[in-house]
Amino acid sequence: MKKFFLLGMPGSGKSTMAKYISSVTKLKFVDLDDEIEKKENRSINEIFNHENENYFRNKESEILKTIIKKENHFVLSTGGGTPCFKNNLEVMNENGISIFLNTSISVLIERIKRKDKRPLFKKGNTEEIVKKMFEDRIKFYSMSKYSVANNNREKVLSIINSNT
Repeated sequence: MKKFFLLGMPGSGKSTMAKYISSVTKLKFVDLDDEIEKKENRSINEIFNHENENYFRNKESEILKTIIKKENHFVLSTGGGTPCFKNNLEVMNENGISIFLNTSISVLIERIKRKDKRPLFKKGNTEEIVKKMFEDRIKFYSMSKYSVANNNREKVLSIINSNT
């Protein structure tokens, strides 16, 4: 069983890293947000607009657990908030290896400003929201089994290779 979970803030590069890891290993690439959109047959934005964040977090947790049960070998890009709700981080750590992509605040802000599809950043000053969100979430991210700074692909690959 080889289950790897990439965690980090929105804009930290989780999906990009997971795709890379999948391309150089035999691990299946899974993007949790994509799986939620498929299951719900609507975008994350539509879910937030028509339901609420609590509804989304319930679906996120449910789909995460389904993936863990159904798949044996994968690298999963989580949503930025996934480890912070519904004991998801505990579930991930019990079922595989969690890796926190610790990306600098300045890089996060720059990436998020470039991509305006994220519903949690549409309600105010991006810089303030990112800083506050990071402060709120770092306690969860720091409980990951591993932490990797600066999107170091070689370091992430080394962690995965040493755990397979």
